Amino acid sequence: MHPAAGGAEKHLHRIFSKIVEMGHEVVLFTTSFPGAKEREVVDGIQVIRKGGDLMFQLTVAMNLKKLDREFNFDVVVEDLNKLPVFAHWFVRKPLLVQMHHLWRGSIFSEAIFPIAFMVWFFERIIPFFYRTQKFVVVSPSTKKELAEIGVDESRISVIYNGSEMPPVAAQLEENARTPYFIWLSRVHRYKGIWTALEAFEKFSKNHPEVKLYVVGGGPLLKKLPAWIKSHGLDGKVELTGFVPAARKYQLLSSSLALLQTSYKEGWGLTVMEAAQLCKTTIASDVPGLRDSVRNGETGILFSSGDATACADAMEKVYGDAGLRATLGQNAKRYALTFSWEKSACETLKLLKRTVEGGVRK
Repeated sequence: MHPAAGGAEKHLHRIFSKIVEMGHEVVLFTTSFPGAKEREVVDGIQVIRKGGDLMFQLTVAMNLKKLDREFNFDVVVEDLNKLPVFAHWFVRKPLLVQMHHLWRGSIFSEAIFPIAFMVWFFERIIPFFYRTQKFVVVSPSTKKELAEIGVDESRISVIYNGSEMPPVAAQLEENARTPYFIWLSRVHRYKGIWTALEAFEKFSKNHPEVKLYVVGGGPLLKKLPAWIKSHGLDGKVELTGFVPAARKYQLLSSSLALLQTSYKEGWGLTVMEAAQLCKTTIASDVPGLRDSVRNGETGILFSSGDATACADAMEKVYGDAGLRATLGQNAKRYALTFSWEKSACETLKLLKRTVEGGVRK
């Protein structure tokens, strides 16, 4: 429900709402936002909100022990995103650390130097402060990166994101009058929006009949109109901002392909959303995306940040309808091998093993 919520929050919601359905109690302690209730139940999850993003480590330190006295947790899950909160310092309960991806050097493309350095530094010290805790990640790429910074692979489990058929699938259109690619994400620097725009500019020189839809809100959105105008792409790039789920799926369904140009992802939920609609993805060859996109089979990977290579991939997909259909069909088959039910069951089994392992200091 947070206005800045993205894939990580969707993952948490899908997994733990299903764990509630299996008969377990789940408490989510998270940040607040304007208009939010301090406490409410969302799909069976008891949500408790306090404080903001910048001081959340301190908020956890001040509240986690009190929450444990209230609920008597069997296990604590720390959703480690950017900065660790060192939950095991405040409650002597088994801890599972959930991660989507490591930022590593990509954080310097997203945040100003002092903040970027802090995130980079805290990632480097994870192995020293989480010496015995179990980790769960969403892709082999993230497991590899955690191992590279010093976390023992035996403590890292991979549980993939789920995939689900859009509920509005029967109402979607087969084709659009004007062919277009779609870029779908929150508009942040690390999501590679400039790579997508520069690639489309190159592609558009030979294909003025094709458009690009940029779907999503975010801090960089207000900067895009000036760039689009200065590069002569007025009328060719459409900025939709945030759209409801039904509209998102309609736009995906009628697109030529999804552009996923992030510098770093844990997995790539939008890749699977497109795949469920038989749409292929042109993606950066980076951790996470190289797991959700099988190069040459379900989509095409290009070197991260290389707008020319991205444009070449767009040319290939646009110019070969047969290839486009084959990649889309393969993507759909791949997406069907994942489900939120399976992910939730595997997560619950891991939580039980974590509890059986006893208290982690």
